[in-house]
Amino acid sequence: MNLYVKRILVISAFPIFIALGVAGYTPGPFTLEKYINTLFYFAVSIALIGIALYVVREGFFDFFTYSFKKVSKALSRAPEIDEQISFKTNFHLSERVNVSYMRSFLYSGLFLTFVSIAVAYLL
Repeated sequence: MNLYVKRILVISAFPIFIALGVAGYTPGPFTLEKYINTLFYFAVSIALIGIALYVVREGFFDFFTYSFKKVSKALSRAPEIDEQISFKTNFHLSERVNVSYMRSFLYSGLFLTFVSIAVAYLL
């Protein structure tokens, strides 16, 4: 199996078992409704992580990091040292996000969200 598919399956399976444990340890009887609600919370959290990684990956915050770097260079007391540091740390924030992890979190979170919504409507 492809590493990408394995990663999606692991990220999808993890909240299923965690939600089962959390729903089992909460007070009151264990119900399917409680399990689906808990799974939905975990699924939406994973989907939000994937969406945040997507926004960062598309370069939305690159302008802000460039602006802060330029302001810190202007306010620096030792400009010759700052030029050497900025040369070594010249990067865009969007280059730091791994595309395969971003897609794995996004697809897993959206899949689990839609599954939990569909099962909730079937109840």
